[in-house]
Amino acid sequence: MIGETKNIVKETLKDAQEVIKQRFFSPMYFYFLLSWIITNWKFVFALFFISSDDIYGEKLEYLIGFYPMSSFWISLWTIAKLIIIPALSSAIFVWWFSQISEKFYERNETFKINKQTIKRKLDYKEKVEISEEQRKIRDAESDNPEFRYEDKTEFNEWFDGKFEENVKVGNSEYTPSEVLFNTDFESYKNEYNLYLKEGNNA
Repeated sequence: MIGETKNIVKETLKDAQEVIKQRFFSPMYFYFLLSWIITNWKFVFALFFISSDDIYGEKLEYLIGFYPMSSFWISLWTIAKLIIIPALSSAIFVWWFSQISEKFYERNETFKINKQTIKRKLDYKEKVEISEEQRKIRDAESDNPEFRYEDKTEFNEWFDGKFEENVKVGNSEYTPSEVLFNTDFESYKNEYNLYLKEGNNA
Protein backbone atom coordinates (compact mmCIF):
# COMPACT_ATOMS: atom_id res chain seq x y z
CA MET A 1 0.00 0.00 0.00
CA ILE A 2 2.77 2.40 0.96
CA GLY A 3 4.75 1.39 -2.13
CA GLU A 4 1.79 2.12 -4.41
CA THR A 5 1.30 5.51 -2.76
CA LYS A 6 4.96 6.38 -3.32
CA ASN A 7 4.69 5.39 -6.97
CA ILE A 8 1.60 7.54 -7.41
CA VAL A 9 3.35 10.52 -5.78
CA LYS A 10 6.44 10.01 -7.98
CA GLU A 11 4.33 9.82 -11.14
CA THR A 12 2.38 12.92 -10.11
CA LEU A 13 5.57 14.89 -9.43
CA LYS A 14 7.06 13.68 -12.71
CA ASP A 15 3.97 14.78 -14.65
CA ALA A 16 4.02 18.15 -12.89
CA GLN A 17 7.69 18.64 -13.78
CA GLU A 18 6.99 17.81 -17.43
CA VAL A 19 4.12 20.29 -17.55
CA ILE A 20 6.24 23.02 -15.95
CA LYS A 21 9.12 22.25 -18.28
CA GLN A 22 6.90 22.37 -21.38
CA ARG A 23 5.21 25.57 -20.26
CA PHE A 24 8.37 27.40 -19.31
CA PHE A 25 10.47 26.40 -22.29
CA SER A 26 7.72 26.74 -24.91
CA PRO A 27 8.50 29.66 -27.26
CA MET A 28 5.38 31.68 -26.40
CA TYR A 29 5.87 31.56 -22.61
CA PHE A 30 9.62 32.10 -22.86
CA TYR A 31 9.34 35.17 -25.09
CA PHE A 32 6.48 36.54 -22.99
CA LEU A 33 8.66 36.31 -19.88
CA LEU A 34 11.59 37.88 -21.71
CA SER A 35 9.43 40.69 -23.09
CA TRP A 36 7.90 41.26 -19.65
CA ILE A 37 11.33 41.61 -18.06
CA ILE A 38 12.45 44.08 -20.74
CA THR A 39 9.26 46.13 -20.46
CA ASN A 40 9.33 46.15 -16.66
CA TRP A 41 13.09 46.29 -16.18
CA LYS A 42 12.87 49.01 -13.52
CA PHE A 43 10.62 46.83 -11.37
CA VAL A 44 12.93 43.82 -11.84
CA PHE A 45 16.00 45.89 -10.99
CA ALA A 46 14.41 47.28 -7.86
CA LEU A 47 13.16 43.85 -6.80
CA PHE A 48 16.55 42.13 -6.99
CA PHE A 49 19.19 44.85 -6.66
CA ILE A 50 17.76 47.50 -4.34
CA SER A 51 17.62 46.68 -0.64
CA SER A 52 15.12 48.02 1.84
CA ASP A 53 17.82 50.20 3.43
CA ASP A 54 18.24 52.16 0.19
CA ILE A 55 14.63 53.28 -0.09
CA TYR A 56 12.30 55.29 2.05
CA GLY A 57 9.47 53.23 3.53
CA GLU A 58 8.50 49.63 2.85
CA LYS A 59 10.00 47.92 -0.18
CA LEU A 60 6.66 46.41 -1.15
CA GLU A 61 5.03 49.82 -1.32
CA TYR A 62 7.99 51.06 -3.35
CA LEU A 63 7.56 48.24 -5.87
CA ILE A 64 3.80 48.76 -6.10
CA GLY A 65 4.55 52.39 -6.90
CA PHE A 66 5.81 51.31 -10.31
CA TYR A 67 2.23 50.43 -11.27
CA PRO A 68 -0.08 53.30 -10.28
CA MET A 69 -3.84 53.13 -10.78
CA SER A 70 -4.73 56.74 -10.05
CA SER A 71 -6.67 57.39 -13.29
CA PHE A 72 -8.09 55.58 -16.30
CA TRP A 73 -5.22 56.32 -18.70
CA ILE A 74 -2.56 55.64 -16.09
CA SER A 75 -4.28 52.37 -15.20
CA LEU A 76 -4.47 51.47 -18.90
CA TRP A 77 -0.74 52.11 -19.29
CA THR A 78 -0.01 49.99 -16.21
CA ILE A 79 -2.05 47.09 -17.63
CA ALA A 80 -0.32 47.53 -20.96
CA LYS A 81 3.10 47.21 -19.35
CA LEU A 82 2.05 44.18 -17.32
CA ILE A 83 0.16 42.21 -19.98
CA ILE A 84 -0.60 43.82 -23.35
CA ILE A 85 2.90 44.91 -24.46
CA PRO A 86 4.64 41.65 -23.41
CA ALA A 87 1.88 39.56 -25.01
CA LEU A 88 1.99 41.44 -28.32
CA SER A 89 5.78 41.48 -28.40
CA SER A 90 6.04 37.73 -27.76
CA ALA A 91 3.35 36.96 -30.37
CA ILE A 92 5.09 39.08 -33.00
CA PHE A 93 8.50 37.60 -32.20
CA VAL A 94 7.22 34.01 -32.27
CA TRP A 95 5.53 34.64 -35.64
CA TRP A 96 8.65 36.33 -37.04
CA PHE A 97 10.95 33.62 -35.69
CA SER A 98 8.73 30.87 -37.14
CA GLN A 99 8.83 32.54 -40.57
CA ILE A 100 12.62 32.75 -40.44
CA SER A 101 12.88 29.13 -39.28
CA GLU A 102 10.65 27.95 -42.14
CA LYS A 103 12.79 29.84 -44.67
CA PHE A 104 15.98 28.33 -43.30
CA TYR A 105 14.42 24.84 -43.25
CA GLU A 106 13.20 25.21 -46.84
CA ARG A 107 16.61 26.45 -47.97
CA ASN A 108 18.35 23.58 -46.19
CA GLU A 109 16.05 20.94 -47.72
CA THR A 110 16.51 22.49 -51.17
CA PHE A 111 20.27 22.34 -50.67
CA LYS A 112 20.05 18.65 -49.75
CA ILE A 113 17.95 17.85 -52.83
CA ASN A 114 20.30 19.79 -55.13
CA LYS A 115 23.29 18.09 -53.55
CA GLN A 116 21.79 14.64 -54.19
CA THR A 117 20.94 15.59 -57.80
CA ILE A 118 24.47 16.86 -58.44
CA LYS A 119 25.92 13.72 -56.87
CA ARG A 120 23.80 11.47 -59.10
CA LYS A 121 24.89 13.44 -62.18
CA LEU A 122 28.55 13.19 -61.22
CA ASP A 123 28.21 9.47 -60.48
CA TYR A 124 26.55 8.89 -63.84
CA LYS A 125 29.21 10.96 -65.63
CA GLU A 126 31.92 8.95 -63.91
CA LYS A 127 30.29 5.67 -64.92
CA VAL A 128 30.03 6.83 -68.54
CA GLU A 129 33.69 7.85 -68.57
CA ILE A 130 34.72 4.51 -67.04
CA SER A 131 32.59 2.64 -69.58
CA GLU A 132 34.16 4.55 -72.47
CA GLU A 133 37.64 3.90 -71.11
CA GLN A 134 36.91 0.19 -70.75
CA ARG A 135 35.57 0.14 -74.27
CA LYS A 136 38.79 1.70 -75.59
CA ILE A 137 40.82 -0.89 -73.68
CA ARG A 138 38.74 -3.74 -75.10
CA ASP A 139 39.16 -2.38 -78.61
CA ALA A 140 42.91 -2.10 -78.13
CA GLU A 141 43.23 -5.62 -76.70
CA SER A 142 40.87 -7.35 -79.13
CA ASP A 143 42.11 -9.27 -82.17
CA ASN A 144 40.16 -6.93 -84.40
CA PRO A 145 40.39 -3.36 -83.11
CA GLU A 146 38.15 -2.28 -85.98
CA PHE A 147 35.22 -4.20 -84.51
CA ARG A 148 33.13 -1.13 -83.81
CA TYR A 149 29.58 -0.82 -82.61
CA GLU A 150 28.74 1.80 -85.23
CA ASP A 151 29.60 -0.64 -88.05
CA LYS A 152 27.03 -3.26 -86.96
CA THR A 153 23.87 -1.29 -87.62
CA GLU A 154 21.81 -4.15 -89.07
CA PHE A 155 22.82 -6.56 -86.33
CA ASN A 156 22.12 -3.96 -83.66
CA GLU A 157 18.63 -3.35 -85.06
CA TRP A 158 17.98 -7.09 -85.25
CA PHE A 159 19.23 -7.66 -81.72
CA ASP A 160 17.24 -4.70 -80.30
CA GLY A 161 14.09 -6.05 -82.00
CA LYS A 162 14.24 -9.07 -79.70
CA PHE A 163 13.45 -6.83 -76.72
CA GLU A 164 10.35 -4.81 -76.03
CA GLU A 165 11.95 -1.90 -74.21
CA ASN A 166 15.24 -0.07 -74.01
CA VAL A 167 17.32 0.13 -70.85
CA LYS A 168 16.68 3.26 -68.77
CA VAL A 169 19.33 4.67 -66.43
CA GLY A 170 18.15 7.83 -64.72
CA ASN A 171 17.03 10.21 -67.43
CA SER A 172 19.02 8.42 -70.13
CA GLU A 173 17.91 5.55 -72.34
CA TYR A 174 20.08 2.92 -74.09
CA THR A 175 19.36 0.15 -76.58
CA PRO A 176 20.01 -3.46 -75.47
CA SER A 177 22.76 -3.89 -78.07
CA GLU A 178 24.52 -0.75 -76.85
CA VAL A 179 24.34 -1.94 -73.24
CA LEU A 180 25.68 -5.37 -74.17
CA PHE A 181 28.51 -3.91 -76.25
CA ASN A 182 29.64 -1.57 -73.46
CA THR A 183 29.23 -3.98 -70.56
CA ASP A 184 30.06 -7.43 -72.00
CA PHE A 185 32.00 -7.13 -75.23
CA GLU A 186 32.67 -10.87 -75.57
CA SER A 187 28.97 -11.70 -75.30
CA TYR A 188 28.24 -9.05 -77.90
CA LYS A 189 30.73 -10.68 -80.31
CA ASN A 190 29.26 -14.12 -79.63
CA GLU A 191 25.78 -12.85 -80.41
CA TYR A 192 27.08 -11.24 -83.56
CA ASN A 193 28.85 -14.42 -84.71
CA LEU A 194 25.69 -16.44 -84.02
CA TYR A 195 23.76 -13.87 -86.05
CA LEU A 196 26.15 -14.45 -88.99
CA LYS A 197 25.97 -18.26 -88.70
CA GLU A 198 22.19 -18.11 -88.98
CA GLY A 199 22.63 -16.69 -92.46
CA ASN A 200 22.21 -12.97 -91.74
CA ASN A 201 24.46 -10.23 -93.08
CA ALA A 202 25.62 -7.20 -91.15
